[in-house]
Amino acid sequence: MIVRDSLRVAELISWVDVARRLYSIDPIGGPLSPPNGLISTSAYWSGLEVVITRDADETAMRDWLKAVFGSWLNVADGHEMRIELSAPHGMETLPVVIVRSQETQSTKKTFEPSAALNGERYFDIDFPPRTDKGGPPIFAFHSVKGGVGRTTTALAFSLELAKENTGPVLLVDADFEAPGVSFLLQSRKAGFTISLEDLLALAHADRSDGFEATIDFVATRMVDQLVNGIYVLPVKRLLDDLSGFAIRPENLQAARSDDPFVVPDLVRDLAKRLGCQAAVVDLRAGLVDVSIQFLADPSVDRVFVSSTSGQSVAALTSMMRTLGMLEEQTGVPGRQPFVLFNQLPIARFGDFKYRGDLAGQLTLRAAEDFPSFADNDYTEASPVAVGFIPHLAELIGMSGEWDTFVRELSASSFLPQLKSEMANWSGWEAFNDSGRQQPIAAAPPQDADKRCRKLEEFAFKLTFAETADELATPLVTPPLERLATDFLSQPPVVVVEGAKGTGKTLTARFLLERGSWKAAVAALQTTNQSSFDGPFIPMFGSLTSDKITSLVADGRTRASGGLEGGKPSTLSETTQAIRGQLVSSPQTSWLDFWLSQIAGSAGFHGGGAWSNFIAAAKKSAVRPVVLIEGLEEVLTDPFNRPNEAAALASLLVDVPLRLREEAGRPVGYIAFVRADMIQAAITQNAAQFRAVFSNYALTWRDIDIKELVVWLVSNSGAIPGLWAGDWRLSHSSPELQENDLRRIWGMKLGRDDSREARTTEWVISVLTDLTGRLTARDLVRFVSEAAKHSRGIRLEDRLLAASALKTAVDFTSEKKVEEYPKEVTQLEVIFDKFKKAPGFVTPFTRIEAQTVGLSDADLESLEKYGVAYQEDGRFEVPELFRIGLQMRRGGARPNIISLTRRARERARA
Repeated sequence: MIVRDSLRVAELISWVDVARRLYSIDPIGGPLSPPNGLISTSAYWSGLEVVITRDADETAMRDWLKAVFGSWLNVADGHEMRIELSAPHGMETLPVVIVRSQETQSTKKTFEPSAALNGERYFDIDFPPRTDKGGPPIFAFHSVKGGVGRTTTALAFSLELAKENTGPVLLVDADFEAPGVSFLLQSRKAGFTISLEDLLALAHADRSDGFEATIDFVATRMVDQLVNGIYVLPVKRLLDDLSGFAIRPENLQAARSDDPFVVPDLVRDLAKRLGCQAAVVDLRAGLVDVSIQFLADPSVDRVFVSSTSGQSVAALTSMMRTLGMLEEQTGVPGRQPFVLFNQLPIARFGDFKYRGDLAGQLTLRAAEDFPSFADNDYTEASPVAVGFIPHLAELIGMSGEWDTFVRELSASSFLPQLKSEMANWSGWEAFNDSGRQQPIAAAPPQDADKRCRKLEEFAFKLTFAETADELATPLVTPPLERLATDFLSQPPVVVVEGAKGTGKTLTARFLLERGSWKAAVAALQTTNQSSFDGPFIPMFGSLTSDKITSLVADGRTRASGGLEGGKPSTLSETTQAIRGQLVSSPQTSWLDFWLSQIAGSAGFHGGGAWSNFIAAAKKSAVRPVVLIEGLEEVLTDPFNRPNEAAALASLLVDVPLRLREEAGRPVGYIAFVRADMIQAAITQNAAQFRAVFSNYALTWRDIDIKELVVWLVSNSGAIPGLWAGDWRLSHSSPELQENDLRRIWGMKLGRDDSREARTTEWVISVLTDLTGRLTARDLVRFVSEAAKHSRGIRLEDRLLAASALKTAVDFTSEKKVEEYPKEVTQLEVIFDKFKKAPGFVTPFTRIEAQTVGLSDADLESLEKYGVAYQEDGRFEVPELFRIGLQMRRGGARPNIISLTRRARERARA
């Protein structure tokens, strides 16, 4: 940890520095953990006393002190030890004595969470097991400094929980010096009947094990303090004198030393007695003792509210280091914290790069501070969840009266934004999970194997739409739905953009197999139907698939017959004509050429072919639709060959324009084109061109990916009936979506209560490149491979095994690296450089990249195409590419989910 390194080199000026260095040491298992027999150390201005058991090895203890203090420790010939201090004359040394206890075995001291630096440090400590006693969850809200909106956030969170109508919420004001919740409640209630101070005082005198009498008494009086579905426990009954506290939480902790977390237990038991669904605690700013009891409790969900000022962020990270040291000493991991950066200036809130970088830096620091999140596998959950809320003018000068405050807060955008930002935090998700449906019951091993085999085979067929014998109706995502419903009275004239693997070939083949636009619309949606027939004229299709070649031939013959044309040209003849034109006429005007090829595909040749074709289309009234897909097989390098770029630009711009100019639009046009090829052909106003057809671009959002997984499992027969045509509408809430996905791959990559990542979020993250793009082909291939490796594994709560999902990542990465350069040719040479240096370590610097021949231009390409992510001068390659590139992970693994979020934020900037 960074804090340990800084303390190791810090100057020792007084005994306080000596105590601080000893405080940072792990009792067991750390690099400077003491030898057996050390009971305690006690540092004071007069010296350092080291207490050991009667049979401890004193020589080993001296060696340990030397390791801790290094050259600061001076050992004289007579074994007299002194610690040198950088202090004024007369205080420049601190004597060290080793004292043997009279006991052979020391009496263990029970662990007490404390934020204060104490000169006395016990090393032989008993850490009572923190067992789950049941009851509602506790959400502790904390800030390192005041004025950042912590109390407002805690109250907003409580109101949001109360709106769920699953039970009241207990809100505890634990800010002994600035009790904002208590002052608000005072405006609503003439007088309080019970307070936190009363609860502590009564419990302090209650000798029963579970404080039953105290809990019953306080709960009875709390009925008068139920407001807006929230039981409010103020800090005191009388707020006139906040300095007069006769008892504090640390006093109760000292009285019940067998329970280090007695105060959180007391709050949870009270919430349970009141029938609350959760307890929310508004803590005092700073790392004071009342706060540390909640923040160090592994059963408490922690929310840290901060501004984005450098001072606040530095203080926040320092506090998290302190909590990390406590976790390391106890060996018990805490829950994933949520950090809310509040009151962002609007300009900062809209700067996605700034937000992504800030979240990334905080995540990296948290991974160092919290040892339980040290990545030993890329499946670990993120060490911290991060959210942002902008500065809201409507929250300035909020009323000090409860009802008005709640009304103004509820009317603002703060509550929905808070809920949205917390959506992916494990604490919020775990709370919502409690009301979800149970996963599928265990199936007999034979039945489970059959289910997995069905899914494997079904998904495998969809991986390559060009070669599959049969093709099911594709999942109707929003772009495909818009394509099918936007052109019912006239033919479409659109360019459908999509990266390799997003479904271009699959969609084109599906349309060809339907034979006409009318039949395709009927198969894709049932609300409205096309008013014209629209037979497809396949002007170009994939050359590598016999199935598509046959479909192209059949489509041309059918179109020619319907338009009373002659014998249509073959796909081979069209291909040869394009190649010949590229060679013989490098400066040609491509529009006339393409129009002649379209006419020839429908059986119209020679002079006036296009005019005759248009006349036939108008006469027949069937209004045919030209279909183009697979252009990259004939226009192989528009990036470096100007004539190919000009040919492609004409297909994308000139031909659609010409068709829209024809009166009555007698002919439609659908061209499926790779996204990078559009970029190569349209060098000016590319953004404007893409905007025209953006509604039909084959992009895959998270909701599309989720539905595709459910669709695959249901249509394969692995879990029949899981998906229906209205799934997206009927499963509009994330909770319902997750219900279905849990039946497929569980809630987490492990038990539901494990520290592993949530499966859905991990799958989306691990298959997303660093431009924020996920392709359907990668997902379908991943699911097929996961189903294959899940056969033979008995599962109680899911279809696909977590181990199989991890194995499927390797296979998907290898295939991705094999195919991606075929789409982005610039990457082919770069990937070869990596492959020639197997074991090259990521993350890497520019200097390290030069050792394998990577230039600055190569690094720019890696970033541009989502293969690498640069942060603080180091380049990180995600698992989607790292495995296939035979790269080795160096140092701690990055958190995949966090890395993907940061990349997406940057891509949006």
